[in-house]
Amino acid sequence: MAVVTSKVTERSQTTLPPAVRTVLGLQPGERIGYVIDGNEVRLVNASVLEHVDPVLDAFLDFLGRDMVEHPNRIGVFPMSLLEHARAITVGVAIDHNAPIDGADPV
Repeated sequence: MAVVTSKVTERSQTTLPPAVRTVLGLQPGERIGYVIDGNEVRLVNASVLEHVDPVLDAFLDFLGRDMVEHPNRIGVFPMSLLEHARAITVGVAIDHNAPIDGADPV
């Protein structure tokens, strides 16, 4: 594990070392994300997290409104449905890192 450092100025600013910019694939003008986990902070390229999907955003907005307007529709996930999903996927290998057909390259 490599450790690179940078100095924090009196104005609490710092310059990202070239190695960090390279690893994160950061270009000028892109945003940095800070993932805080206990007393550790991990830097991420937040620009890749800002991908906007208008269809997904609209669907999530719809779900949010529906949950607020109709809280009675929210229920426990039926165990029988989970058991059925497990039964029909026995032996199915899934590569979670494989590209999705038709997806835009990141």
